[in-house]
Amino acid sequence: MNGENYSYAAGRGTSNQPVLFRHIIVIGAGPYGLGLAAKLQSAGADYLLLGRVMSFWQDHVPTGTLLLSGPGGLSFCDNSFNPAAYECSRGTPLLLPLPAEEFIAYGHWFCRNACPNPDERTVVHVSRAKDAFLIHTEDGAEFMSRCLVIAIGMKPFAFRPPIFAALPPGHVYHTSDLHNLGVFRGKKVAIIGSGQSAIECAALLSENKAEVEVLARSRTLDWGPIGHLELSAGRTRRSLRGMIARALNDPDIYWSLPGLIRGYWLRRTLRPLVSSELKPRLGSVSLTLGRTVKSANVRLNRVELRLDDGSERVVDYVVLGTGFRIDVSAIPFLAPDLRREIRQYEGSPVLSREMESSVAGLYFTGAAAAWSFGPSMWFVRGSPWASERLSRALLR
Repeated sequence: MNGENYSYAAGRGTSNQPVLFRHIIVIGAGPYGLGLAAKLQSAGADYLLLGRVMSFWQDHVPTGTLLLSGPGGLSFCDNSFNPAAYECSRGTPLLLPLPAEEFIAYGHWFCRNACPNPDERTVVHVSRAKDAFLIHTEDGAEFMSRCLVIAIGMKPFAFRPPIFAALPPGHVYHTSDLHNLGVFRGKKVAIIGSGQSAIECAALLSENKAEVEVLARSRTLDWGPIGHLELSAGRTRRSLRGMIARALNDPDIYWSLPGLIRGYWLRRTLRPLVSSELKPRLGSVSLTLGRTVKSANVRLNRVELRLDDGSERVVDYVVLGTGFRIDVSAIPFLAPDLRREIRQYEGSPVLSREMESSVAGLYFTGAAAAWSFGPSMWFVRGSPWASERLSRALLR
């Protein structure tokens, strides 16, 4: 919404500036935040979208990454600004698999048309202020809101195994730390992990002239037709197994399941899986499977890795393709007392059917909602459902 339409709360904030009030504030301008903002915009709601548009995709996804979902799985919400409309607007068909750069362009096009004028300042602190939330941005501005939606995506939840925590900066990266891969050209790189992000990163680095070895605990790579390829498997959709999978991927059905079943299905769906389309791109990548890194140290500006079989590797960089783990305590801007009020299950917020946390007026969407609503929240394809559910709750 346009900054000229801000209303002002009584009094001044800690920066001695007026506190700007919005009934609804959404933090995060990725697919889930944009989808929700579009629904609120079309309803004429008093809302503000805070965050740089598509920032995770622009800054933390390696150049050359391909999305495995077809256009039907890339819509942000159920309005007319879908990938098909974007395709028409540009006058040329979208490539499949879709390059991340094209997906970023779609996100900016969606924002311009469906929820223009987001406030792209970064949120640095959120606390409770009686029956509202007080939000501080990087430049000292303060906002107040009755309803707050956290739609921050994946970046805060990047999992880094403790064994690599002591390595100095510049030697170890998570796959979500990468964008421009040119720095790795001609270097020796060890990639830890066996899932899609690890193996695709291995292919991309190899294609950028790095010497790459994948180290993984798994004894095999689990190859499969995932993403848009899976959607073409009609026999699977009609099978009993396919019907059960569709039911468990329905957010309303998943929410009503016992915790043990939820946990099993979430782990199964999000297990390391690699698109078989990557096989031809791994010709110069060395795969060392069934091995665990026992120690990691930096010596003479290189990383020394010792494996569980006693062998060693000396590399220039380590890249962690170790995925993401949701943890409310990893959200950097939440005040400690506010974090403690949020009921959690193994780090994930426990949400009501309306996606509201145990703190009245505080909502979560995207990957942070996966424990409550299932694996679809982990992917872009869950955004239309979440945007519809949240907008109905907030507009009431």
